[in-house]
Amino acid sequence: MRGMKKTMSNLYAAPAADMNVDTDPGATYMPTILAFRGRLGRLRLLVYTVLPMFAVFILLALLVFLRGRAPVATVAMARLLPLLWLVLVIVTTLRRLDDMNYARWWGLLMLVPPVNVLVWFYLLFVAGSETANERGPAPAPNTVMVKLGVVLVVPLLLGSVWPAYMLYSFYPFMR
Repeated sequence: MRGMKKTMSNLYAAPAADMNVDTDPGATYMPTILAFRGRLGRLRLLVYTVLPMFAVFILLALLVFLRGRAPVATVAMARLLPLLWLVLVIVTTLRRLDDMNYARWWGLLMLVPPVNVLVWFYLLFVAGSETANERGPAPAPNTVMVKLGVVLVVPLLLGSVWPAYMLYSFYPFMR
């Protein structure tokens, strides 16, 4: 009761707040993949979008083999997995736009199929703010795991171009 009396003694007093939060231009924070807020660097954008994409491809390939045993569950999972990946891509795009100090509504371009590839490459190759901006502190330097993810992503991307081209080229003859 004593603590209540102390804080409630003057109901009309201005609230006490620390106004110097996040004003340090050298402040950083550690981004995570499942966060909806916070800035995201270029390498983390690459790792956080491409590695889950390949995981979705592998799971969809497994679902093709399991489709005879549980067809309803297989179809539901086959529709849910790409949708979850799309949500992840949109969230990481918005976080990357925060890092570049752009308005978040530019993320709607990721829903336009021919344009989304160009937007993704733009987000991948253009640097963000080096220090804290109005959207928060800069992301911490990349960890060893992020760098290992990049080492894994680049061969996966380059290695998937040839099989995709072969499937696209020979698909009409495989019917």
